[in-house]
Amino acid sequence: MNKAEHNGAGATPRRQYDETYKRHAVELTLRGDRTVKAVAEELGIPVGALYEWRRLYAARTGSSAPVPRTLAQAEEEIADLRAELFRMRERETALKKSLGILSETPGSGMPRLRR
Repeated sequence: MNKAEHNGAGATPRRQYDETYKRHAVELTLRGDRTVKAVAEELGIPVGALYEWRRLYAARTGSSAPVPRTLAQAEEEIADLRAELFRMRERETALKKSLGILSETPGSGMPRLRR
């Protein structure tokens, strides 16, 4: 190897991968037909790097539910999420009202402190 391929310590320099390459590698691991180690060996990348890319780029939803594959599944998920958002907004409104009621000063029904 020539001097351009080595750094000062004599080791080969680290390879740089673009985001597209990383995402493609992650997709290969998520298919399920090969192990992460097998994919890493095929691509010539360290296994630890591929696990790190999976942590960064693997699609994550808020739950363990699978990612919708069809338009109908996506529309159903959107409807469910909108219903949940509506429930959460109602809950937030109720909590704000109860906080307002509880933080009001007592009216005429309570005796006043006299000094």
